Amino acid sequence: MPGDLPLLTFDLDGVLCRPPLGINPGTGRDKRRDAPGKEGLLWRTEGWRYRGRKPMPGAVEGFRACQERFRCAVVTARGLPAQDLTRDWFHRHFGFVPELHMRPSWEETSARYKARKMAELQPMAHFEDDPFTAQWLSELLPAVFLVDWKRNRWLQGANIHRVQRIADALSALDQLRPGG
Repeated sequence: MPGDLPLLTFDLDGVLCRPPLGINPGTGRDKRRDAPGKEGLLWRTEGWRYRGRKPMPGAVEGFRACQERFRCAVVTARGLPAQDLTRDWFHRHFGFVPELHMRPSWEETSARYKARKMAELQPMAHFEDDPFTAQWLSELLPAVFLVDWKRNRWLQGANIHRVQRIADALSALDQLRPGG
């Protein structure tokens, strides 16, 4: 039964969905946890700036493989203004819309939102691409799977596992399972 399965959470952009032009900028080295959110151009364009993107290589297959063994949910910093577009994207590329948690307001930074959601949802592991967020979440969760990008190669940690594709994490996830 899905409610009895351990929970995995997935970031969307850079993990399940390709970033624009395949470029994933920013190293996350100078971010601060106490930084205020910003109501800037990016928030105001949430409804259209995600159009035309394709899934990351192996994302659909990897997510489906995880769903066979775990309850899976998406926790994205995309804002609610992009909810319809995001749901349509999942339907078009994955054939269904998974459990989806989206940032309700610009007043909370991406990383702070995800840290709050992790405390609420208590997943066994999370898939992330942002090094700042991954480092923070590694303090809250048993495991973080960091999808490998040039921008995050500096990050290391005892419970941070680097993967090229989601399916690369399956054997480690099986070992993390209760009784695994």
